[in-house]
Amino acid sequence: MKKILEKIKKWFGNVNLKKHHLELITAALSIPMMITVILVNFNNINSQKEKDKTADTVTPIQVVIDSPATQSTTTNSTATDLKVTPSPTIAPTKFECKKDIGPIEILSPQEDEIISTNNVCINISTDNKYCSVVWSYRLGTDSWSEFNNKDICLYNLSPGKKKLQIKIKSTAVDKTVTIERNFIYQSATATPVASPSATPSL
Repeated sequence: MKKILEKIKKWFGNVNLKKHHLELITAALSIPMMITVILVNFNNINSQKEKDKTADTVTPIQVVIDSPATQSTTTNSTATDLKVTPSPTIAPTKFECKKDIGPIEILSPQEDEIISTNNVCINISTDNKYCSVVWSYRLGTDSWSEFNNKDICLYNLSPGKKKLQIKIKSTAVDKTVTIERNFIYQSATATPVASPSATPSL
């Protein structure tokens, strides 16, 4: 081993290197290093472009925090791991009503029903598939009320048979329908009249 070292030392001693030789060797050795640096930088730029492309195409997930277990997993994650987006809003579908007067029925009072309460409220059934309606009403030969969609309630009626007429008008088209109901109003304070009994024949 000692002999080898001495030979190397002797060889270096015999080599007469000038300054330009050293510069040439240094330049030759620096070329591979420069090529390596350029290749590393080029690969870094390409990998960054690939990351940007995947970030654009990946659909972000929605993270919902609703329990302590979920919160602990979320806080342990880094900010780059999660992308939180609001829930997509679904536009409500616009309901298109039928531009006509649908089937309408007076549910109460029933035909020829005897009513003894002070207030008589009319219960009307309509079909919500059709466009909205307004109504006007009159009792007997009285004048018609104004059209509106308020409840129809009658107060302090005199005893006897009553005829109620209701005029239904569509708010979407120029169409009107009239329905009617007969009922008997009997005051709760009225004294009942005994019907005469038949006289037996002899």
